[in-house]
Amino acid sequence: MPTVNGPELTVRLVDEAARLLGEQGPAGLSLRKLAAQAGVSTMPVYTLFGDKNGLLGAMHREGFRRLGAALDAVPHTDEPLTDLTELGLAYRRAALESPHLYGLMFGRIVPEFSPGADDRAAADLSYQPLVAGVARCQAAGVFTDGDPQRIALHLWAVSHGMVNLELNGQLPPIADPQQLYLEALDYAGLPFLT
Repeated sequence: MPTVNGPELTVRLVDEAARLLGEQGPAGLSLRKLAAQAGVSTMPVYTLFGDKNGLLGAMHREGFRRLGAALDAVPHTDEPLTDLTELGLAYRRAALESPHLYGLMFGRIVPEFSPGADDRAAADLSYQPLVAGVARCQAAGVFTDGDPQRIALHLWAVSHGMVNLELNGQLPPIADPQQLYLEALDYAGLPFLT
């Protein structure tokens, strides 16, 4: 059994809150309802999160922690372009594994939630592996010179757009979603190849 107020309970509550958010929308998410659904008293829920905004902040940070862990798990090989593609695949997997957290991280699923400074810092950290991957491609002579931040933003925009289309069931049924995603990544990188 998870320790009261321990990290295991926090993760379990975040996952349960994400499920509630996905099923019932923002109005269906409250700390009392979360406690009841998770089978715990309200005291640890209020102790951990304080209020609904605190819960949403924890969900936001946990989503980015998971995304960061997925990106950090991609190994560096002698093929930086392949590694960059693997980063894109890790991004997609993280989004598909936690779609409701992803919606909170990058959308307005809860319009009244505004990420705080800690939440934005967590988001910024998860972006750095992509910038570093672009810089590695440039250093290897695979990508042209230029600001790696700008190139990374372009690649992320394509990846993010494809993931959103997939999560919202809006991809055309012309091929397997992963195949479409990989094609989009290939096309996104074309302008930067040497």
